[in-house]
Amino acid sequence: MGTSGRFRARVPIAMIVSGTVALVGIAVTGGAKPLVGLDLVQTGHWIYNSALGSAFHVDGSGKQADAQVALPGADPGSRVVQGPTQGYAVSPSKTIEFGKSTLSVENTTPSPANEWPATVETKGGPYAVYRESGIVVRLGEGMVRIPVGGRLGEPVATADGRLWLHQIDNGLLCELAPTADRVSCPIAIPGRHKGSLVVTGSGPVFVDNDDDTVRAVSSAGFGEPARLGVDVPDTAVAASTDVDGKLAILDRAGARLHLIGAGAPVTVPLPPGDYAGLASSGSVVALVDKGNRTLRTFDGAGRAKDSRPIPGGAEHPPVRGPDARVYVDGADGSHVLVVDQDGAVNEVPVTGPPQPADKPNPVTPPTQEKPADDPAAPVQPKPQPVPKPQPQPQPQPQPQPKPQPVVPASPPGAPRSVTATPGDGAATVKWGTAAANGATITGYRVSWAGGEKSVGAGVRTTSIPGLANGTAYAFTVTAANRAGTGPGATSAAVTPRTNVQPPGAPTGLAVRIKTGDTDANVTWNAAAANGSPVTAYHVSWRRADGSGAGSAKVTGRSHLITDIGIEQPITVTVVAENAAGRGAPAQVTKPRGDQPADRSIVISRGADAKADQCDPPVCGLIHIVMTGFTPGKTVSVTCVTDDGVHGSKSKQIGPDGKLTFEEFPQGTAGRNVWIRADGVESKKLVWK
Repeated sequence: MGTSGRFRARVPIAMIVSGTVALVGIAVTGGAKPLVGLDLVQTGHWIYNSALGSAFHVDGSGKQADAQVALPGADPGSRVVQGPTQGYAVSPSKTIEFGKSTLSVENTTPSPANEWPATVETKGGPYAVYRESGIVVRLGEGMVRIPVGGRLGEPVATADGRLWLHQIDNGLLCELAPTADRVSCPIAIPGRHKGSLVVTGSGPVFVDNDDDTVRAVSSAGFGEPARLGVDVPDTAVAASTDVDGKLAILDRAGARLHLIGAGAPVTVPLPPGDYAGLASSGSVVALVDKGNRTLRTFDGAGRAKDSRPIPGGAEHPPVRGPDARVYVDGADGSHVLVVDQDGAVNEVPVTGPPQPADKPNPVTPPTQEKPADDPAAPVQPKPQPVPKPQPQPQPQPQPQPKPQPVVPASPPGAPRSVTATPGDGAATVKWGTAAANGATITGYRVSWAGGEKSVGAGVRTTSIPGLANGTAYAFTVTAANRAGTGPGATSAAVTPRTNVQPPGAPTGLAVRIKTGDTDANVTWNAAAANGSPVTAYHVSWRRADGSGAGSAKVTGRSHLITDIGIEQPITVTVVAENAAGRGAPAQVTKPRGDQPADRSIVISRGADAKADQCDPPVCGLIHIVMTGFTPGKTVSVTCVTDDGVHGSKSKQIGPDGKLTFEEFPQGTAGRNVWIRADGVESKKLVWK
């Protein structure tokens, strides 16, 4: 569900969604002529009838099929789109081009992606947009393939033929000029939000499902946001053109239609169903209910205008034709529903061009409608025009069918979906089938920096050994047939590595404090990498009572702990980290924070001595060795036992910072004894 309040609405929505819809393509009025061919003006709608293997042109104003062209080899369900002089039946495997004046096939081209494309009829086009593969094909002479990258939303086109595309994965809005061979992506959508592009009378806008806002879109960037006034879920879609100056937004999960423009939003509850799509004619909006196989129409105020069953099933979304009517194809292509500007729906059987006057086509029963203001009112028949007598046509010579052109073989297309997975000194490369382009594929070749490998036509995965661990590799796969080698497709770079484990514990961990200082310098040796370089060391410390705790992440092998103090023992822990995680810790506890590592007192039993109530062999002196002290300094040396202080002596440190002497006779076996001097303390000695 969309959020509220993240953006402050700065522009009234009526100023963003204004005017009438900009027509896509070239709109004309009047019926198409019942001739063998068609005028070179874009009118009506083309549909492929799978049962008859032919494409038919449907005249929306005359409510009849008025031209037919056989399309041998077309896939069932092919979608037909037209340009000024040509028509194109597109499917996941191929595009079949035919002449609208000659009504014959002129070319067949393999599809660049194995998916049903969205089609757009517009100036400079038409276009086939392969949304999952991120590819746009400009249909026409010398078809132009334009990579966009990543998944694409529903495309829209403005009246000048500029195509706008929503690059979903990267959160970009891209434009394609009528003659350009690459896209420009001038707009980054905040937070890669979900939404829909809509063409309004004032230009394209973006409906943001996450923030429930709408913004104007141009080559210069985003306009200021305006609040929609309704919560729009992530799955909602908007009609690609407005309806009476309003945005038409379909909440499929909630079975609701929102109409948003000047004034308060209008929400229309819909019958339960599976709503597969919507389209606007400019004055009414048409919705396809796939679950109930029904087409429903509403005007800009949300009033229901008509509802009709879709013959053959609702497998196709509604499309807006260049004559500003909405067309809905039946699943098998044998019928088309035509939505007029007043919302009325008419069914047109797709059986071929009209017959001569003495053999008229079956007449579609008159459409009946209820008054929009009173659903309970009696059904009134629409007045039907009285047909005028038609002159008897003169027999015309029948054109001879043209032989189908032979499509020459060309090198294969690029393999699809090339991926690589790293191993220990190796990688596994996978890819999808390449388009054969008229000749059987004979094999694939995998190449990388330092080598290449050829495999058979049926192979889709191969292992590449002998790679250097720690080096990044990208793999390019090409396909070949008798016509040559096609373009390559390249994987993302991967880096082979040995079986990686977390690092070992650092060695040589030491903590040193300079004389008279309260900073501790921590040093250690490198930890074992275990298959992946050590990227960091984590140092932590605390005093004996838990105070003064801290931590740091360093890339070197030393760290200075400032102001740790000298009152208590300090515990320091160091852990190494690599790509596999953190390893075993190394830990050291400095006995007391006031015992710097560069000063020491070492004691042992000295010579026998005789003192008050102290006789040899138990009685003896303590042998004391002091190093690292301030040269020439006089210090107080204190003897301490388990019973307390046992005496003190003043001693002068030698010029080399050292002092060795024997003092303090001891005569109690099994008692601990130790020496303190200038803040330094020796280890305890058990007297023997």
